Amino acid sequence: MELALHRVGHPVSDSARRNVSHLAQTYLLSTAPSMTPKIPCRQSFILTRNLVIAIGGFSFMAGSAVANTTGQDPLYQYQWHLKNTGQAVFADIRPTPGIDLNIGTLHAEGITGKGVVIGLMDSKQAYSDHPDLKPNMVLQGANDPSQDNFHATAVAAIMVGVAGNSQGGRGVAPDAKILDMNIPGSRDLPTPRVTNNSMGGQPPLFMTYGVDNIADLYNPLTTLIVHAAGNSFLRMDTNPEALCEQATQRSGVGCIVANTDLMSNWPNTIAVGAVNAAGKKSSYSQTGSVLWVSGLGGEQGWQRRELLKQYPVHADAEKADRQPERYFAPALVTANTPGCDKGVNKGGKPFNELDSGSSNSYDPTCSYTAMANGTSSAAPTVTGVIALMLQVNPRLSWRDIKYILATTARQVDAEQSGIRWNGMLLDSGWVTNAAGHTFSNWYGFGLVDATKAVDRARNFVTLPTLYQGGWQSSTGSPVPIAYRRDDAGTSDITIEEQATIETVQLQLNTTSKNPGNLRVMLVSPSGTRSIILPALTLLLPTPDGFSIDLTASNAFLDERSKGVWKLQIVDMVDPSSESTQAITSWKLRVLGH
Repeated sequence: MELALHRVGHPVSDSARRNVSHLAQTYLLSTAPSMTPKIPCRQSFILTRNLVIAIGGFSFMAGSAVANTTGQDPLYQYQWHLKNTGQAVFADIRPTPGIDLNIGTLHAEGITGKGVVIGLMDSKQAYSDHPDLKPNMVLQGANDPSQDNFHATAVAAIMVGVAGNSQGGRGVAPDAKILDMNIPGSRDLPTPRVTNNSMGGQPPLFMTYGVDNIADLYNPLTTLIVHAAGNSFLRMDTNPEALCEQATQRSGVGCIVANTDLMSNWPNTIAVGAVNAAGKKSSYSQTGSVLWVSGLGGEQGWQRRELLKQYPVHADAEKADRQPERYFAPALVTANTPGCDKGVNKGGKPFNELDSGSSNSYDPTCSYTAMANGTSSAAPTVTGVIALMLQVNPRLSWRDIKYILATTARQVDAEQSGIRWNGMLLDSGWVTNAAGHTFSNWYGFGLVDATKAVDRARNFVTLPTLYQGGWQSSTGSPVPIAYRRDDAGTSDITIEEQATIETVQLQLNTTSKNPGNLRVMLVSPSGTRSIILPALTLLLPTPDGFSIDLTASNAFLDERSKGVWKLQIVDMVDPSSESTQAITSWKLRVLGH
C-alpha cells in the first residue's frame, strides 16, 4: 500500500495517509501480489517465463568527443528513438522514418548535457558499474549481484548512456550525470534541477490528497519531476485485459485515467505519455488531461523467428502467431543488468536477436536490451532532452522548461479524433485552445522535439512571477447530473482575476455511486472544452458519493482566466441519474502568470 501513497522524495503527509478511504485499503490489500511496494511504472519491461507482464507506472566526456565517435557505439544504429531512418531494428516491424526525438546535430555540436545532474528515483539502485553508466554516476552504488536492478539501469542509460566507448548505445544526454537517490549519501548533495521518476502505480480510484504545498512553487529552481504517466490503458497491472474490456465496453477509452495519479497533478511535474515507433500512442500508455508531453516508449520489441525458438513443437509454435501484432513493434535499446542470468535475460528464453537469453554476437556479456518500453522508458527520453536544454541555459526555471517543451512539441497522429459511444463524446481528440495551442488527452502537447526545445531554450526570456490563485468555490444548490445530455448537468464558477493560464486544478464532490459512468468536462471562459474524466473508465464504486480531492487540466495553456468556468458532469449509463445524482460542490484554482 505504500506504493499508492508515497512518491520517493515527496512523502505524503501522515494526515493524508490516515485519510485514505477504507475502500482504497481494501482494494490494495486484495491485490497485494500485483501491487508490491515501489514497483517500476506499469508495463515496464519485466518478463515472466512466458509473457511480458504489464506492471506499474520502466567519465565526463567533452562534447566534441561525441561528435567524433558516432560509429563507436555498436548498438546506436538500432536506437531509432535517437535517429530514425526506418532502419532495421530488433523487431519485426520497422520504425516509421522521422519518428524520433529530433536530436539532429545537437550531439555533434557538443550539446550533450554536459554539466547537468539528473536525479534518478526508482525502486532500486541502478547498476552503477555498467560500462555505459559508470563514468556518468555522481555516486557509485553497492551493485549487489543479487539485486535484479535492470529497470533503474535501463532508465538511467536512456538518459545518460555513455557515447563513444565502443560498447552498447548512448543516452539522450550522454555527458549528463546521474545522482541515484537510492544510494546512501545522495540526499546530502545538492538537489538536482530535474529528477526522473519512472515508477509508481495507482488503483482505480482518485486517492485522497492531504498536502497543498508540496514544493516551493515560487522558487524558479524548485526541482522539476518528470513522471511516467502509467501504462494501464489496456490492462491494470497483472490483471487480465478482460477486466478493462468489461469496464470500457471496448469503446476506445483507456482503462485507468492518468488523472488518478496524484503526482501527475502536481504543478512541478511533467506527466509523460508514450509514443511508439509508428508515431502513435503506445498501446499501453495512459491518457488524461494531466499529460504535458509525450516521449518515445515503443512497444514490445519481439521477433517471431526468435520467439519460435521457445516452442519446440509445431502446435506450441502457434502460440507465437497468436500474440498481438504490437508485441512485434520496436521497443528501445538501452542498458540491461550485466549477466546472462540477470534482467531481461533471466530465464534464458529468446525474444529478439539481442534479447536472446544468452551471449550473442550483438551482446557477448548480456549487458543490453532491446525491450525497454512503457512510460517508464518514455519519461527518461524527455528528461534527457531537458538536460540538453539546461546545458545551453542553466537559468531556466522549472516553469520555463515546461513551457518550452509544450510550445515546441510536435503534433503526432494529427488525425486523432474524439471517441464517440452511442452518439455521445467520451473523450476528445486534438483540441486547439483559444491561445492557439493544440492539446490531446492522449499526447499532451505532443512529442518532445529536442532541437526545437534547445533552440528556444538558448535565449528564452523567463516567464513572469508565478500567479497561484486561491481556490474558488461553486455556490448555490446542487446540480443534477445529466443523463446523456450535452445541454444540462452544468455548474458555474466565476473567476474575477485576470491571469495567463499555465494549468488549472480542480476539486469536486458528487452523490454518484458509480463514477465509471461519468464524463466530467471543464469549459473555460474562452469556450475550450477539456474532458477531465471520460466515461467508461475503470473506477471503483463510491457508496458515499464520488469525489476528487485534486486533479488538473493543462489544455488551457496561455488562455486568460477571467470569466465564467463551467463544469459539466454527464452519466452515460444510468437513466435515473438526473433524479438520483447531483454535483454538490466543486472548486477551481488557476496557476499561471
